[in-house]
Amino acid sequence: MKNQSLKQELVSTAGIILAAGKASRMGRDKLSLPFRGKPMLQHIINAAKASMLSTVTVVLPENSELQNILNLDGCEIVICRNRDKGQAESFKAGLHNIKDRAQGAMFFLGDQPLITTDTIDRLLWAFSQEPQCWVAPVQEGMRGNPITIPSGWFEKALELEGDTGARPLLASPGLALRLVRIHEVGPFLDVDTDIEYQQLLKNYDAKSA
Repeated sequence: MKNQSLKQELVSTAGIILAAGKASRMGRDKLSLPFRGKPMLQHIINAAKASMLSTVTVVLPENSELQNILNLDGCEIVICRNRDKGQAESFKAGLHNIKDRAQGAMFFLGDQPLITTDTIDRLLWAFSQEPQCWVAPVQEGMRGNPITIPSGWFEKALELEGDTGARPLLASPGLALRLVRIHEVGPFLDVDTDIEYQQLLKNYDAKSA
């Protein structure tokens, strides 16, 4: 159960889970692949719902079978109708859904099933301390996901086009980025290929969630 008193101390931050990609490198719908007895995407949904995020939005493609196999209770569902134009369309669809009611947006990739609620809440606390800053996890010099964007950058983010997320904006003049050291592997491991999926199963499937 969420600690409501702690949650009230945080700035309003919406979680947006990007799950409308075409998985072209995998060649099949990777987000429905089983991991620890659930579809891969379900793990990041569960972690986000259990966190102190103000809302959780899941961006799905049109006519997706994912809606039939996922537990989406408590989530806001957004359908990305232009995913063929690239990742930016999924990103913008999620951001449009929350832009007028959140001070920040934390963007998740659907293929990172090892991200935990504790990691999400740690990033939330960091953002709440400096809500004018972007926030990203880091480990041994490697930056990961989710990335949190302050509301002052929403309009600029909505101008993105093509097969990209928010990362191109990180080089913008005047952008303040706060890096939060995370010791868990979750923010730095995603599954783009079948080989990576097999490695995920081999190294982590038998371990407790």
